[in-house]
Amino acid sequence: MNLNPLYELKERLESSVIAGVSLLSEDFRLARAVEQMEMLSKASPVFAKIYQSAGELLSGTCTNKEDTLLDILAFVEAVLTTQAVSGVEGELKPLPETEGKACSDAPYSLLAPILEALTTTGSGHYSLIVETHDRNPEIFSDYRLKTALVAGLNAGYSELAERIEEWLSEEDASTLPLLKKDFNPKGKKDMVRRVHVIEAIAGAEENAWYLSMLEQAEKEVRAAIIHALGHSRENSELLMALTKTEKGNCKKAAMWALAEMKSMEHREFWEAQIKKNPAVAITYLALSTNDEVSDLTADAILCVLDELQTQADSGNTLLSDENFGKLRTLFESMTGKASEKMLHLYRRMASDNLFERLKTEKNKTIQFETYITDKHTVVPVSHYIAERLTDSMIWSMDKRLFGLAEELYRTYGNMFLKPALTAALLTKSKEEVFDTFAVLLIKEGILSKENEQQKLQRQEIMDTFARVVWNSEKQEYEYCGEYYDGSRNKMIYVKRNLNEKPDTRWFELLINTKLKKSGTFHTYQYGQYSRYTAYNDWANYSRHADWDSVLTNLLCPSDREICELLTHYFHLRLLASIGTNNDSRYFFLLNQCGFTEGQGLVVKSLEKRKVQYWMMESLIKEAPMIPEDKLKELEEIRRLVSEGKVGVTGWSDERYQELHDSLMIMMNNEQKGVS
Repeated sequence: MNLNPLYELKERLESSVIAGVSLLSEDFRLARAVEQMEMLSKASPVFAKIYQSAGELLSGTCTNKEDTLLDILAFVEAVLTTQAVSGVEGELKPLPETEGKACSDAPYSLLAPILEALTTTGSGHYSLIVETHDRNPEIFSDYRLKTALVAGLNAGYSELAERIEEWLSEEDASTLPLLKKDFNPKGKKDMVRRVHVIEAIAGAEENAWYLSMLEQAEKEVRAAIIHALGHSRENSELLMALTKTEKGNCKKAAMWALAEMKSMEHREFWEAQIKKNPAVAITYLALSTNDEVSDLTADAILCVLDELQTQADSGNTLLSDENFGKLRTLFESMTGKASEKMLHLYRRMASDNLFERLKTEKNKTIQFETYITDKHTVVPVSHYIAERLTDSMIWSMDKRLFGLAEELYRTYGNMFLKPALTAALLTKSKEEVFDTFAVLLIKEGILSKENEQQKLQRQEIMDTFARVVWNSEKQEYEYCGEYYDGSRNKMIYVKRNLNEKPDTRWFELLINTKLKKSGTFHTYQYGQYSRYTAYNDWANYSRHADWDSVLTNLLCPSDREICELLTHYFHLRLLASIGTNNDSRYFFLLNQCGFTEGQGLVVKSLEKRKVQYWMMESLIKEAPMIPEDKLKELEEIRRLVSEGKVGVTGWSDERYQELHDSLMIMMNNEQKGVS
């Protein structure tokens, strides 16, 4: 059917809307378009209705031409919409099968830059992909990106390839066909990453595929395939055989695979390995929480301790570098283990003075590296063991370790303050936690001057809270831990929910001006405030941080009581350091707390120092105030610059006007409720 008359009528009606109804009687083009509709009107009642209505519009009897014109135009547009078709010349072929979500709300305009960044090389691609994933992780499950993501496992920038491996590992089984497609068992690192993703998604369910690839696999890919065999207990005999026939990394992969099996079917094998070389063998079992493994680990450590005890009793107090390194490895392997033998080992080391009697080859006291108090270098063995207990609790969440922490704290006091407080945060009510431990910072209701013991208590308590972070996505406080995974040669990050949100009285106490705030603490930077919590880096792993960084991680924007307390504190801290690099840090925190009364802060900062224009612009945009007040602040800065009272390098009327206009847009959007 030829619909050209209907399209022409639509055009003429649209022109009439623009020209006005007073000219309808003079519009001969519209009259001709109506005449052409006569043939169509015989083909359908719908077209007949349009023809009849258009004729009435041009007649002299129509009393409400404005409404009639709009009604006819709307009717015509609706009809044309129902008649629309699309097509392309050529043979009809079915779409190729795809993996992932077949439908996504993401427009192609959003996906196109990601596709380009994944499939081409160039600067800025890493940040574009990672930042987009941080904002919209759901779009990376779109089938249009899946093929490019799998190809991205071979990205030249290894950090990007590793991030893509992490993302794909969180997908479901629909991604597996893409990962297996064109898999090369003799390939390189990208094929290794494919194996990692497959075993992360499917585990033992893809055991047949692992076995099918094993014979052809070479080098790193072979090692990855062997490690994946550890997901299925039916491969245990094969893995035992591989420990004897394979060499290098492939042999290590077989050892790791056996070690990571849930059961200890080959206890005799591990006993023999530990007897042969305890420090090396125990490394494979470092993160196991199996009680049999725990007993083997405890036996290995107790054996060394007994030898050292005999040696010290004979008058030889030298701890050789070899034995020191062996002990350090063995101690690190205590992680997550809670058998009766392991609990006995903790109790023995807490009560024993063996290491106080021994000296290093350089005639120094025996100490181990760890993160504790403000030194963050080395600590006595007793404190190191307390750190091992804390890390073990977070890794395994074993109730036996929680009970041990409480027992050792009751018996030995400050030495086990951190594990005891950690256990309480994970298992006790917020009131009980505060009432039990806050008393260490308070004396008779008044914060006291610190002696050495009180300083240690304060720093131990804050170093414990340094591992607590507010997760805005989950709306939970989480206790964080990091662990070395030797099988993958990378760190693993673990987060455990606190039993309850910390008592508000903790915040009142920690911001009290009478409480000293010195010290450096081991905090974790994966949260939404990581940019403002670390001294050295803004990355997503642990860093040394100050007192305010710990409070930053504890900030919960949805809790108004906490926000009110921290707003007052951060505002005072800002005023005390205004005009330094801390300005942006405290501006951000005050914004998070909902503070908007920061008028004059940027001016005060500029009065203290000379800055580049971009810095002034950044401060204005970040300042905790509403857009209207930011405009006033900008005008005041303009006046001070013109009078020579503040220095802003690179100031110009053009740049000022650009910033002024952007703030005006911001203000208008806010008034309209547009974010």
